[in-house]
Amino acid sequence: MSEQNTEQGVVDIINKISDSDRASAIDAIQDLLFAKASDAMATYKQVVAQTFFDEPTEPETDETDNGTD
Repeated sequence: MSEQNTEQGVVDIINKISDSDRASAIDAIQDLLFAKASDAMATYKQVVAQTFFDEPTEPETDETDNGTD
């Protein structure tokens, strides 16, 4: 979620509160929080995936070398 979208969402929430549209403001707050949580989880998923599934690269060895040159 971009910073500008977040700011616009906050402005919309404040406008809804000032217009006494409580139900709509609560829905907008929940949507904003869900979007932020979703972004945080997506970032965390990437970190976990890299931790568990990225194998360190090892230099390739010549497996045909049997040591009898």
